[in-house]
Amino acid sequence: MKQTDAPAVDICLLLEGTYPYVSGGVSTWVHQIITAMPQVTFGIFYIGSEKGEDTSYKYEIPENVLVLEELYLFERTPTVKKRAVPASWNAIYALLRNLFELAPRGDAQELSLMGPLADHLLRHPGIAFEDFYHAPQTWSVLQEVYERYAPEESFLHFFWTARYLIEPLWKLMHALPRIPQAKVYHTACTGYAGFLGALVAQQQGRPLILSEHGIYLRERIQDIWRSRWIQDSLTLHPSLTDSIGTLRQAWMRTFDVLGRWCYHQSAHVISLFNRNAAIQHHFGADLSRIRVIPNGIAVEACEPLYQQRLERRKANATSRVVGFLGRIVPIKDVKTLLRAARRVCDALPDTQFLLAGPLEEAPDYARECTQLATQLGLKDQVHFLGLRQRDEVLPLMDVMALTSVSEGLPFVMLEAMACGIPIVSTDVGACRELLEGQPAEQPRLSACGLVTEVGDSDQMAQALIALLVSHEIQDRLGLIGRERVYRSYHESRTLGAYWEMYRNLAHAEATAPASTPKEARPSPMTALPV
Repeated sequence: MKQTDAPAVDICLLLEGTYPYVSGGVSTWVHQIITAMPQVTFGIFYIGSEKGEDTSYKYEIPENVLVLEELYLFERTPTVKKRAVPASWNAIYALLRNLFELAPRGDAQELSLMGPLADHLLRHPGIAFEDFYHAPQTWSVLQEVYERYAPEESFLHFFWTARYLIEPLWKLMHALPRIPQAKVYHTACTGYAGFLGALVAQQQGRPLILSEHGIYLRERIQDIWRSRWIQDSLTLHPSLTDSIGTLRQAWMRTFDVLGRWCYHQSAHVISLFNRNAAIQHHFGADLSRIRVIPNGIAVEACEPLYQQRLERRKANATSRVVGFLGRIVPIKDVKTLLRAARRVCDALPDTQFLLAGPLEEAPDYARECTQLATQLGLKDQVHFLGLRQRDEVLPLMDVMALTSVSEGLPFVMLEAMACGIPIVSTDVGACRELLEGQPAEQPRLSACGLVTEVGDSDQMAQALIALLVSHEIQDRLGLIGRERVYRSYHESRTLGAYWEMYRNLAHAEATAPASTPKEARPSPMTALPV
């Protein structure tokens, strides 16, 4: 496989729907790693759905990023003149039949079948996906798979489901030559990016690292289960007793297989916290390869914000300000926060809610949230500030609220803790661990906030009221949070762990950054030699 003519790099990051086009926790982590290692060269291969007209970078690309390639999986490609699939493709159809003889399991042997398939596609670039998918040989394989696995479904719906499952993988395999040559490949999820990482690492004989902030497969299963666009029997004829439809199962099974291929190929599988590590193992990751490396922040950078907050609170000893810092999107469940705000303001009428985050990522949802705030009579208590920097907002908060339905290990919580802000959070991701401490925390600290159930506005309101009634309680919890983040979530620990991993996998000899929490960040590093 001939690689791109772009310069080789030390680390190639394979990213799906995140950096540099989308802000958030994963993108923050990516930018942190790249900027903290200025003498390590990086390449980025970004995978998106479709490129919109207003797509733009959310981050300034650091100088040590030498290559940035993009691939959009669901963009329509221009129609080209049809070509017949030659007889030389019979070997490919034999591979496909071999792959589907039994339902794919996602093991290493199956992944090895994908390599020859990708090589064959690259040796015949003139055959477009349309040529392949409408070829008589392909129809024959599709009919065999349909009759074996989905005879109860409409063949038309099966046909389109199979197309949408296969076409992204076709595009990914065609993109292999565009991926920068690297000493180490590093993907931030399983799914499409993980599949591509597994394939290129296998073909290049280079190591792969997988770092999961959330659990991609679990999130896709939840999305697919709720989706209405999959036209299977569950969608067309729903009932209380229906099991999941075959086509829906096909989507879930595809992401399961892609995930297992990535887990099998990865030298290290990284989780942010212990609960997710257990889920990774459940979905197929080898326990011996799993490591827990939590997010970390430059704690010292929050010290001026902490001092600003202290000064504000001294000047106004009775302030009650609840802050939310995040995107106004459904996964953050802002509506639950608004319903809780109504109950809080009924009990403590002088409470103010500051919601800082972009409204344009899910404009319909953001509009529903602003309308709900008006309907709840909160026009004077709830303020949608739009996109704001943390430095503007954190000093204004007495308490932070997080109502997400899914999280990894939120940077915003670490920053709030470093600023001495107590937090009320839903019990998602690592949030409970952040507020109550890791199981092995020594010496043991008390909780620095309160945890509520997802979607329970009454619990959220009661917890906020319990903190808002007393600055003394807030100050006590805030000091515990500062101690915990200094001890366990300093960025030098995180970056030091990744530096060691990069160095070892690239067989490099270099000096690792110090990992003591008292240092702001690692020292400049030399590039990774082969």
